[in-house]
Amino acid sequence: MAPTLVVYAPSARADASLREAVRAGGPLRVVTLAPEERPLRACCGMQSGYWNGVQREMAESELARARLAVEDAEDVTLSVLPLDVVHPERDIARHAEEVGAKRIVLADARASGLRRRALKRLRGRVRAPVVDGVAT
Repeated sequence: MAPTLVVYAPSARADASLREAVRAGGPLRVVTLAPEERPLRACCGMQSGYWNGVQREMAESELARARLAVEDAEDVTLSVLPLDVVHPERDIARHAEEVGAKRIVLADARASGLRRRALKRLRGRVRAPVVDGVAT
């Protein structure tokens, strides 16, 4: 059975959406987003490296909250998805294809940090439907 990819960012609405997705059944692949900057070629890229590390740590802490929302549900995989800060939709679409997602659920689109333009490009880039919250 193809999984549902859930893009999670911490909020009460996202927690409720995640719990609803678990109740709906089926495999879930829950990701938190870690925006990363490309290191500059002209310098050592320490600022970008530090920033990317902070973003990954924040995404890990968001993942801990998602873990609490799903409790011990079976067939739920939680992970951090590093993505390009300029074109995040590319990495989300690539990940959705890699896992064979039947749909992409934005647990809380407003909390996700994805702008309207990125959401529009994501919807145009993937075959799977992109929904806000849990729609069955």
